[in-house]
Amino acid sequence: MNEIEILQVDERDGSWEQDRPRFRVYLHGSGETETHGWTDTYDITGADVVQVIDWAQRQAGDKLTYAVALVVDDGEQERLNPGTARGLVWLLGADGNDAAHTASDVAVQRRMLERRREPIVVPVSSRMPAGVVEPYAGGGSAT
Repeated sequence: MNEIEILQVDERDGSWEQDRPRFRVYLHGSGETETHGWTDTYDITGADVVQVIDWAQRQAGDKLTYAVALVVDDGEQERLNPGTARGLVWLLGADGNDAAHTASDVAVQRRMLERRREPIVVPVSSRMPAGVVEPYAGGGSAT
């Protein structure tokens, strides 16, 4: 399993910021004991990561698993290999259809399954605003 590492850093070492990130949410029609199954994917902008997690877990309910990634478009990668600029940085969970090759992979998938019973607690003030599209609210069928 990957060991958790926490390092103190100089906050001035970043050279750029983005104030409107694009998040990608994967909803998985997974089984009771595994994360493999159908996938429905959504991109969300204009929200912060806590709002995105709130939205994702409300869609998943106790039936689906979910994962959240930051979408990154890499200009240098596009220059080197056109058509390959877009990538993902996993923030919560992982692609539920990826095979678990390491103990760390197994642990990620286990946590994804456990969130169906023990969702992340999001304070009311940090929840996704009412009125946004909710195709799976509670893990039901897309409307």
